[in-house]
This record gives sequence, structure tokens and C-alpha cells, in this order.
Amino acid sequence: MPASRAQRAQVAKRRAEAVAMRMAGASFQDIADKLGYNSRGAACQDINRALEANLAEQRTAVEVHRETELQRLDILWADAWAVLKREHITVSHGKVVYDERTLADGEAKPLLDDGPVLQAISTLLKIQERRAKYLGLDAPTKVEAITIDSLDAEIARLAAELGADEVGAAADASGAEG
Repeated sequence: MPASRAQRAQVAKRRAEAVAMRMAGASFQDIADKLGYNSRGAACQDINRALEANLAEQRTAVEVHRETELQRLDILWADAWAVLKREHITVSHGKVVYDERTLADGEAKPLLDDGPVLQAISTLLKIQERRAKYLGLDAPTKVEAITIDSLDAEIARLAAELGADEVGAAADASGAEG
């Protein structure tokens, strides 16, 4: 038989109190004694259930937020794409600039402006980068950590190699003399 609304509310309240007590440093036994659990194991299990439920809610909230952001990026993409595909003419001091080299039927064609196209391309690339970050598409960046111990070990290795070369050179020199 499913629990009633009142029973679910009571369980939720007890779980919240148990989690708060645990966060404050109470032992599972203290929590069990104060809140009426059958054992410290039951208190531990109930707290774990509460924390797992909280994590599941957070994951769901994150997924909803991520999907909302991806939809916003789709809208921005469509707007930037429209700018990219539109024909832009050059305007200087409020007047259209004509390309005299394109005379057709005695009239020059307006000079096309590449600036808005290049800005749209830049915007589209930024949207792609953001989308890749949201979706985790980028390969992880490899980072090499250099520690004092690794530097000391490399210095010792090189010194030993250098020392071996000097001993070998000295042996070669004494062999040549004899």
C-alpha cells in the first residue's frame, strides 16, 4: 500500500533533520536515537537515500539548464547564419559606395562589404565553441605537472649520464697513452 501524502511529508521532514544533523557532525547513532530510527544503520541508509535523491534532482536540473542553453545557442546560430548569408553593401558617410569596375548597363554595382560576414563567421565559431563545451565534445587538455622531485630526479639522471661520459672519456684517453 503506497504511503499517504502525510506519511511522505513526515519521512521527508525526518530525512531533512537527519541530513542537517549529519552535516552538523552528529554520529549516525546520535541521529538514530534522536529521530527514532531502529538502528544507526537505518539512519545511515535514510541519509544516503536523501542525498542520492538530492543528487538526482541536481542532475535533472543541470540537464534542463543545459538543454535550455543549447536551445538559446540554436537561436543565436540561426540569427548569425542569416547575417552571414545576407548581402551587405558598403556605406560611407551615409552613402552607398559603388564599384566602378562593375559597370553593367552604364551603372556600377554597390561594393560588397565583407566586414559583417567576417563578424558573423567569428560569432558562429564562438557559438560552436560554446556548444562543444556544453556537450563535452572537446578533447581534454593534457597537462604535465612538473614537481621539485621530478626536477631533482632528472638532474640526478643527467649528472649520472654526464659522469659516465667523463669516466669513459678518461678511460679512452688513458688507453690511448699506454
